Amino acid sequence: MTVNVRRAVLKHLGNGGASRFGRPYIIATIHQETGCSETEVWEALWGLVGDGLVYLDTAGQGSGTDNWQWRLSADGHQVAKGGSWEPRDPDGYLSRIHREITDLDDLVELYLIEALQSFNGRCYLATSVMLGVAAERAFLVMAQAYAGSSMAGAPAMASELTKPRSNYFSLWTEFRKRIEPVRRDLPDQLADALTLDAIADLIRSTRNEVGHPTGRQIDEDTARVHLTIAPVYLRKMHHLAAHFAGLPAGGGA
Repeated sequence: MTVNVRRAVLKHLGNGGASRFGRPYIIATIHQETGCSETEVWEALWGLVGDGLVYLDTAGQGSGTDNWQWRLSADGHQVAKGGSWEPRDPDGYLSRIHREITDLDDLVELYLIEALQSFNGRCYLATSVMLGVAAERAFLVMAQAYAGSSMAGAPAMASELTKPRSNYFSLWTEFRKRIEPVRRDLPDQLADALTLDAIADLIRSTRNEVGHPTGRQIDEDTARVHLTIAPVYLRKMHHLAAHFAGLPAGGGA
């Protein structure tokens, strides 16, 4: 089943299209609009039910199905609107990520998918852990690009990366120490340290707390916020890596 079928169903219901349960209605309509098989439409509908985005309104008919209606849930209406980073719509979320970061690192995507799947499985602790791993991988890709560039401090960063016991926090601290004196040399859109530090610290601290037996709980709203702001961080890491990769290797610390 393609993503387009799922999106077509959400759009159709969101626009008030025919929603009766029987085959001649929404099933036939989506089949005609997308060219997919009717089986794929049924699969998309029941998958959306499983995700909590669609439900069946029996209209008080009991066992009779003639007037049953497919309806969008509150989350389903939010997803159908589109436009925001909506984790209840993982396909739309990932599609937007790929539009903004066309060469997204494979491991970043792997962990981001796991984070979205955990969120939709209502496993919010796992969401934060996987999102933290995705953020760490994005940082490491950027740090390696920085270490191989001609930017001041790059050799020191390269040395830190080779240490077998270096962790995310120590690498982040080293990067911030080395990049701060030359931040003015970065393109304007990459020089905002406050946004970068705030998001990085939020993701890192939450991941560290929930990744150990501290008893810290993560609710849906917190996990949603993390998934909403994570693309800002991932985009910044990607643009920094691309900037550093465009500089010739060499230069001093």
